[in-house]
Amino acid sequence: MRIVSKQFSAPIISARDFLRGQYQKHTWLPLAILGLSSFLIFSVYSIERYFAFQSNFFDLGLDANSIWRTVNGYQSWQSLILPSTPGHINHISPIIGLVALAYLIAPDPRTLLVIQAAVVAFAAVPLYLLAFRETTSRFMSLTLAGLYLANPALHGIIRFDFHPEAFIPLCVFMIYFAYPRQGSITFYLSLGALLSTIEYSAILGLGIAVSLWILNKRVDRRILVTILASLSLLAIIILSTVTQVFQSLNWPTNWLAVQFFGPSSSSVAGYAGSAATFWNNPGILLNALLYDYAAKVTYLIIATAPLWVSVMKYPLRFIPAIPWIAVVGLSSRFAYSNVNFQYSVFLIPFLYVAAIPLMHRLSGQRKLVLALVALALCFTLSFSALTPLDPQHPWPTPSALDPVISSINNNLPQNATILTQTDLFPQLSNRPYVTVNYSSPDPPQYILVNTESIWYNWTSPSLGYPISVNQQLQHFTSEYSYQLTFLDEGIHLYRLDGPGGVS
Repeated sequence: MRIVSKQFSAPIISARDFLRGQYQKHTWLPLAILGLSSFLIFSVYSIERYFAFQSNFFDLGLDANSIWRTVNGYQSWQSLILPSTPGHINHISPIIGLVALAYLIAPDPRTLLVIQAAVVAFAAVPLYLLAFRETTSRFMSLTLAGLYLANPALHGIIRFDFHPEAFIPLCVFMIYFAYPRQGSITFYLSLGALLSTIEYSAILGLGIAVSLWILNKRVDRRILVTILASLSLLAIIILSTVTQVFQSLNWPTNWLAVQFFGPSSSSVAGYAGSAATFWNNPGILLNALLYDYAAKVTYLIIATAPLWVSVMKYPLRFIPAIPWIAVVGLSSRFAYSNVNFQYSVFLIPFLYVAAIPLMHRLSGQRKLVLALVALALCFTLSFSALTPLDPQHPWPTPSALDPVISSINNNLPQNATILTQTDLFPQLSNRPYVTVNYSSPDPPQYILVNTESIWYNWTSPSLGYPISVNQQLQHFTSEYSYQLTFLDEGIHLYRLDGPGGVS
C-alpha cells in the first residue's frame, strides 16, 4: 500500500513543485491570469447581452450614438464631453473624449463594452500593488484583488450597459497607489482622470482629500491640489445647474437636476424651498430613511461583503464612500439600492482601500482568509448578475432576431430619419438621425419596432419619455401614409410614402 501511495503522490508533488517554481520565477502570473480571465468573462457577458437585445438606449445606445455622431462630424466634441442638447450624453465626462478615439478605430457599440470590461478588470492591478506595498504579502494582495473582482456590485457595472463611471475604481486605486510615490505625474493624471468621469467625482475627490488629510495629519501639495480641483468642479456643477452662467456654451439650465430627477425638477427657488422643507420638517428625513429600508440594507450588505469589519475598523479610509451611503439611505430611487446598476462604483473602491490593513492583520491566518474567500464566492453565486445559478436570469444568449435587425440596418439609407425603441437602438446607433423619442416637425422616414418586446410600450415621464414607441407609431401611421415593408415575428419596419418618403 505504501508503494502504491508513493506512486500516486509522486506526480502530485512534482506538479506542486513545478507550479511553485514557476510562481517564484513569475510572481505576476497569478494576477495576470486573474485579471485576464475576469476581462474575458466580463467582455463575453456584456457582448452576449448586446446580441440578446438586453442592452438599451440607456446607456449603451445613447453613448454609442453620441460618440459616433461626434467622430463623424454631426456633433461637436464639446457637446460630447459637456452638458448639451437633449439626446446627447449631457454629463461632464471629458474621459468620453478619450473613449471616442478608440471609436475612430472600431466604430461599434461592442467597443465600449470591451473598454469597460478592461478598465473594470484591470483595476485589480493597482489594487494589488497598493495592497502589496502595505502588506508585503503577495498571497494577501492577490486575495484582495480576487475579492474585488468577485464583488456582485462590481458585476452590476458590467450588466448595465456602458457608463464612464466604470473608470472610477481604476482611477481611485491609481490615486492611492501614486500618492506616496516620489513622482507626481501619475497621481495628477489619475486625479484628472477621476474628475473627468462624472459629476459626482467631485465629491469623491473631496472625500479622498479629507481621508488622506486625516490619516497623514497634514496637508501636502497633492492633497491641496485634490481639494482645489474637486471644489472647482463642484463650483462649476452648482453654478451651471442652478444658474444660467454657462448658457452661452449651450449648457441646458438646471441640467444636473434633470439628469437625476427628470424634466420637472426644481429651479433655484425650488432648491431653496426643498431645503427649507427638510429643515422645518425633520420627519421627512426619517421617512426617507425608512422608505424601502430592507432593500437599502440588503444592498449595502451585499456590496460590502465579506469585508464588513474593515468598514467599521478602518472608517477613515472609507470616508469618500460615506456621502454615497447617505444618498442610498435617503433616496427612493430603485437603482441606487440595487447591485445591478453602475452606482456601486461610488462605494466599491474605498471598501477595498479600507480592507488593506485588515488583510495585513490577517496575514498568517490562511484558514480565516480562505473562509472569507468562500463567503465572498457564496455572495457572488447568490447575487451576481453573472451567476450561472439563477434560473430566472440565465446567462444571455444571442437572439434569433439579431441577423434580422442587422440585415435591416445594412439596407436602410445611412442618413434616413428613424424612429425605433430602446432595445433596438444600440444596433442602430451608428446613424446620425435615429431616436426613440421623435420630435422633428417632419415625420420619420422609417419606423422600426418589435411589438413582442416589453420595450414596445415603455414610457418614462420622469426621464422625459412620456410617450411609448407604440403610441408614436399609432400617431404617425394615422397622420401620414406609411407602408409596412417588413414583417418577421414581432419585427415591423414601416416606410414613409409620399413627400418626405424614401424611394
